[in-house]
Amino acid sequence: MVTGNFYDDNPDLQFTIEHFLNWDKIVPLVEENFADAAKYAQENDPQLELAPSNTEEAVENYKMIFQQLGEIAGKALAPVAHEMDKEGLKFDNGKVIFPESLLKVLNIVEESGFLAYTCKRQYGGLNLSISGEMPILEQLSRGEAAFALVVGCFNLAKVIEIYGDEEMKKKYVPLITSGQMTSAMALTEPDFGSDLPHLRTSARQDDDGKWYITGTKRFITHGCGVGDKPSAILTLARTGAEGARGLSFFLVESNDVEIARIEEKMGLHCSPTCEVVYENSPAQLIGEPGKGLTKYAMGMMNGARLGIAIQGVGIGQAAYEEAKKYASERVQFGTTIDQMQPIKRILDEIDATVQAMRAITYKCSEFVDVLEGTHGKLAREGLNEKEIRKHPDIIENEKLAKLLTPTSKLFTSELVNKVAYDATGVFGGSGYTEDYMISKIYKDARICAIYEGTSQLQVIGAIGGIGEGMRPGGYLDRYLTQEIEALENPDLRIIFKDQLQTLADLVVLYKERSREEKDYLASDIVWYFAYLFPQILLASQLDLAKNKGLTEIQAMKEKALKNFQLIAKREMAKLEIQLREFEGARELVEA
Repeated sequence: MVTGNFYDDNPDLQFTIEHFLNWDKIVPLVEENFADAAKYAQENDPQLELAPSNTEEAVENYKMIFQQLGEIAGKALAPVAHEMDKEGLKFDNGKVIFPESLLKVLNIVEESGFLAYTCKRQYGGLNLSISGEMPILEQLSRGEAAFALVVGCFNLAKVIEIYGDEEMKKKYVPLITSGQMTSAMALTEPDFGSDLPHLRTSARQDDDGKWYITGTKRFITHGCGVGDKPSAILTLARTGAEGARGLSFFLVESNDVEIARIEEKMGLHCSPTCEVVYENSPAQLIGEPGKGLTKYAMGMMNGARLGIAIQGVGIGQAAYEEAKKYASERVQFGTTIDQMQPIKRILDEIDATVQAMRAITYKCSEFVDVLEGTHGKLAREGLNEKEIRKHPDIIENEKLAKLLTPTSKLFTSELVNKVAYDATGVFGGSGYTEDYMISKIYKDARICAIYEGTSQLQVIGAIGGIGEGMRPGGYLDRYLTQEIEALENPDLRIIFKDQLQTLADLVVLYKERSREEKDYLASDIVWYFAYLFPQILLASQLDLAKNKGLTEIQAMKEKALKNFQLIAKREMAKLEIQLREFEGARELVEA
């Protein structure tokens, strides 16, 4: 099992944080032009003591947090991950019992002050942006994916902070940030998974204006809370007519519901997936009635999907590290197997794929941060929602964020399964046993392509943006062209321009198909883009490393880019054949 400091031992993660992300754009927006630091100077509020007064100071604070989390993830969590997973959860008369080893590591995170990293400082949080939370989730997911979900659920307090009224915020957010409660999201029902507009769980209001919910929710992560910490369950329920506009959003305490069962799952054995039964359970309305799905639940989708994307990166890194370690120790035919070319190729391709996964996920998080930060800035300046949506700083960035979010989730969650598959193969027969962590990693990886929207739903979420963006002069065509033109290597510019033109041609071909054929071929278009974009990002990272004189990173990026280009070229060729020859194949089948 690989242990150690998961920040210090990961040069690509360090490079991403210290050089790749554009903190000069992100930090002033997140810090609202460093308002907390200014307030601390005036009022000396101890909760604002660590608020940065400039971007450089903020980034140094981030690096300190990530390094300390890397210590916890690699030296406290990873050594007990296998033991935790084997012990799993126990369910006894409506109560979920967690492994003591999990609760001990959770206590370490809590005592370190890293439990609620996304909430504002005045509520006890760290005020991290989405880009700031990515390294935390990545490192915890590398240590133990189920534990990353445990910590992630505390940060659903951010939803209450954004959408709750003052009374709700003052009561619940500090309870969650201090570790007295956790939180859960209850959307899915037994008969309705992603088909949220048709949910049946209902809420009624009595004569005194109090709300009560009746119904059943399924697949609710931490609906039971964790240990002795109850959960604030953010629940979608029907208050009006059929359809999305008849749904509202509520807060329900887990002490007021019944946990009927927990699922026995393939992986994530320490993450409780609960069936929650509401029987006239007291509830508190969040926001306005009728906007539960259209505004509040959908408003959380970017963060939720990026959370799973970065979980895939963390699991992928774990798979790579375990396979690399095993291959460097396993001797066959007089040499360690990492010196054998077939194994060496597998390891190189895994490494390149994980770097590509990390690049697209962090670039997407940057877009989402800038979008949300700009939206907040304009709102504080007095613009209404309609004016904000039409603002030039919002329009194109919103389109890119909406496209890259499902693309990142699709790309990382599917490829982490390939990475885990290949890494397991490096172990040979031993990888099929429970003796090594790789079997756990392999099983944990599978869920990434399923929850927070299956891969098929991510295709639906991305295809419209590609269709619109790749028309002549479209926003995506302009953005990708700009990124390609900025590359220093003329040969790479030619290659990527050719691939971009192929994508444009394939989109035209796609648009000429019937509706049924479009539905069938949409994933091929999305995947073609998904393989093109990380190549451009890796090439830009190579230029960045070269210009900053980071010789070791430059060599790492040259190798990763070369290997990922080979992977992408192979996959994109298959996709192009499928799209170009689909019509002829269909006619042949019909004949």
